[in-house]
Amino acid sequence: MANWKAGIAFLAKYVPLWVIISAIVAYMTPDSFRSYGSIISPCLSLIMLGMGLSMTPNDFKLIFTRPKDVIIGVLTVYICMPLVGMGVGKLLGLAPMLVVGLILLGCSPTGTTSNVMTFLAKGDKALSVTVSSISTMLAPVIMPLLLLLYAGTYLAVDGTALFISIIKIVIIPVLLGLIMHKIFAKQIPTILALVPLTTIIAIILIVLVVVSLNAERLQAIAPSAALAMVLYTFMGLAIGFLVSKVLRMPKEKGKAMTFVVGVQNTALAVALAVKYFDPVAALPAAVGVVWTTVCCSFIASLWGSKTAEDEIEKPEKIEPV
Repeated sequence: MANWKAGIAFLAKYVPLWVIISAIVAYMTPDSFRSYGSIISPCLSLIMLGMGLSMTPNDFKLIFTRPKDVIIGVLTVYICMPLVGMGVGKLLGLAPMLVVGLILLGCSPTGTTSNVMTFLAKGDKALSVTVSSISTMLAPVIMPLLLLLYAGTYLAVDGTALFISIIKIVIIPVLLGLIMHKIFAKQIPTILALVPLTTIIAIILIVLVVVSLNAERLQAIAPSAALAMVLYTFMGLAIGFLVSKVLRMPKEKGKAMTFVVGVQNTALAVALAVKYFDPVAALPAAVGVVWTTVCCSFIASLWGSKTAEDEIEKPEKIEPV
């Protein structure tokens, strides 16, 4: 058992590398994957099932014990990030479908990767988990409304169809995961050990399909999409950090806020872009799968190392005799 767990840990550690390799393979041989567009939604459902399996009722406890922190996190994501996506797209003069892709990503809930980044940074993981959970459960209602508001000027948005799709590919798998966690409580440690592997496979399959669908256009638009994602991610992280500073949150909360705002559900944005808009609209989120992981891992590691050094240097308290 230890061997396969170590193998999964190795694969999880180098996710950006596997994604890059997958993108290159799909770019070089697009005809091999182009006809598999229909697997994107099931792959996302598999990712969301993994999220549900790893959740417990405690993940929602903070909404009752610390409602202010959670509400601030959720509102910052849904108010600021669609505007950031639209602003970056207009600033760079991107093609309409790339702007739609950025808006779609901005309207997406916080990604579960934010929990990992917050953990690595030694931040408030409970806050991160709760914000990502609550924003995900609110997505079926909030995402269609935001897309109608911001992307409706670029193309027709079917809010009802989006609502139904998000329920099917996000909410139902998450709820199913929560139920399975309860029913198979004894087996859940083994099941959770397999979740990273299924998530990695699902992400790789999504990247293979998205890149193959855009292979002919990538040479022209990939640099623009990459630059847009660099700006988008840094602005998201900066907004989360600044909000925590303005509200004078402790460092641990500030780290969590930085990542819950700057890290979003790229897989959901990809799935909805391919299904309802255009494969080109999926490119910003597809680039974000790699860029967000690399960039945020670096920042989280720096923060985590700094916290560890501070704890070592902190003088030991001497209790009075």
